[in-house]
Amino acid sequence: MKKKNKFIIFFLLACISLFSCSSNEEEVIVYEKIIESSFDIDIKNVNLKGFKLGKNYDINELPKAELVMSAIFNKKDLEIRKYLSQSDAIEFGEIYAQSVTGNDAVVSGDDVMWKEGAKDRRKCVPRAGTSESGCDQKARFGDYIIMGNMIILCEGLSSEESMTLCYEFKDSLLSYSP
Repeated sequence: MKKKNKFIIFFLLACISLFSCSSNEEEVIVYEKIIESSFDIDIKNVNLKGFKLGKNYDINELPKAELVMSAIFNKKDLEIRKYLSQSDAIEFGEIYAQSVTGNDAVVSGDDVMWKEGAKDRRKCVPRAGTSESGCDQKARFGDYIIMGNMIILCEGLSSEESMTLCYEFKDSLLSYSP
């Protein structure tokens, strides 16, 4: 009987130690930027909950773009750029998306690659530790995805925050049926 009790106690202690030794590290999610190569939708006809199209931008200075519009999805800003194909979006549009997203984005000044709507791609972020007015001009869009023939810039102060929004929007578009 004593041997059986020792086994049960050993088993319970092993289970407790196994389940109590959990890691506090968060799982890293890897987002793909170029997705759904055959996806095609007329964004002007999309009627999703929490989605609203905004202004049209003049695309004369944006190579091969067919349409660029601002939008709101779940109270966050998007910029949707439509191209003839995904290969056009990658070849002609991705460099422009890269230039206005992320920590090293160029969102003001003479070095902005596509000036149309440039003020809409930046936001005023208060400087840390200051009580005075003033801010730093930061990129509104932390990252982007290329979904089918569209480049979608998504709001966020970090790439992870932006990609989370991009993927929520992607999932909504994929499940959308008019």
